Amino acid sequence: MSPDPVERPERAAIDRRDVMTAVGYAAVVVLLAVSGARNSGFVGGSLQWSPWVSVVMMLVACTSLLWRRRLPVLALVVAGPLAVAEIIVGGQISAYFLLFEALFTPVMHGSLRLARVTTGLAICVAIAAILVAVALGVSWPILLVVLLVSTLVVSTPLLWGWEVRHHRSARLVAESLADVEHELAVTRAAHAVETERRTIAHDLHDVIAGHLSAVSLHTNLASSLEDREARDRSLTTARESAHAALRDLRSMIGVLSTEESGTLPSVTLDWPSLSTRLRGRDAEARIRIDPAATDPARLEPSVQAALLRIAAEASTNAVRHGQAPISLSVQVSGDAVILDLRNRRTGAAVPGTGVGRGAISHRATAVGGSATSGPAPEDSAEAGTWRVLARLPVRADSTAPPTDPPDGTDSSVPSTIQEARP
Repeated sequence: MSPDPVERPERAAIDRRDVMTAVGYAAVVVLLAVSGARNSGFVGGSLQWSPWVSVVMMLVACTSLLWRRRLPVLALVVAGPLAVAEIIVGGQISAYFLLFEALFTPVMHGSLRLARVTTGLAICVAIAAILVAVALGVSWPILLVVLLVSTLVVSTPLLWGWEVRHHRSARLVAESLADVEHELAVTRAAHAVETERRTIAHDLHDVIAGHLSAVSLHTNLASSLEDREARDRSLTTARESAHAALRDLRSMIGVLSTEESGTLPSVTLDWPSLSTRLRGRDAEARIRIDPAATDPARLEPSVQAALLRIAAEASTNAVRHGQAPISLSVQVSGDAVILDLRNRRTGAAVPGTGVGRGAISHRATAVGGSATSGPAPEDSAEAGTWRVLARLPVRADSTAPPTDPPDGTDSSVPSTIQEARP
């Protein structure tokens, strides 16, 4: 059960508003006493005490209201009994006002338990007063007055106090919910910025790094070639890759410098450029791209983008860390598209956990697919081969769990290939 919003009363010094309330009630007591406005009380006769006794009692009751917010129970145990006694014996009209305040204050400013105790006590006293009047056989006019005092004078402050309390509780809850919603909005905004930042970081790694790898590869290759035409081709490819890297970098800088949220950079990435990148490392690279992989009717654009970026990262790694022979196959079959890239490893390289492998896995799982990357074991037929295998659905499904590699794939790359993690 959640705590009541006003469960803990204030513990600060006497509030200025309470001082003004107590002084106002005291002024009413004095003015009514001086004007002589009073009734005979319910007992009357010789049992009725003098007006000045009534004034002193009512001023004491007013004094207890100085702590109406800090200690609301004081109004109930001091002002309440004094007001009831004055109504029965003294007859001062100001007692009715103070009885109202004595019942309203604990309900409004007290704890939930005090409010309930006050309500129950007031109802019991009102019922007892009616029963006593009936038992004493008072006249009908007196009994009617007792009924009015017991119902209206008691029920009005209780109902009003509970109504105000509920409204205040609702306001506090609404303010709390507004604060939570504000925090959630800030969190969502920060998450959106972080998502865009990660996306741009992946694009920088997948696209720009790929272009620069091609530049490095072809410039190094050109310096070792003696044939003029082959050297010119390598330099031309390096120049085109440099231009593409510069163009994509400018696009990303433009996105970073804009204030418009949700804007993503446009990057130069397609299958021909990836094929050229791979053939720069292996002129005899076997590359097979299913035409359906570029057909929006067969492959959803978001899946095409993810597939291209996976291929870009895998190609970049093959160019930078691998060697011939290199093969790339992209095949659309049924409700899935399968990417399979293989290359020979250089030296005794082992699988790492860098940004590249994490990006491959992230791109695949983001559309509901799966991706694995790693070396074939040394005792297999493809020892020394690095393989990237990705299976994506033709329609993006961000809620689908990652799926296993499709049946019928080459079993020479065992299931011990470590899955890339973001």
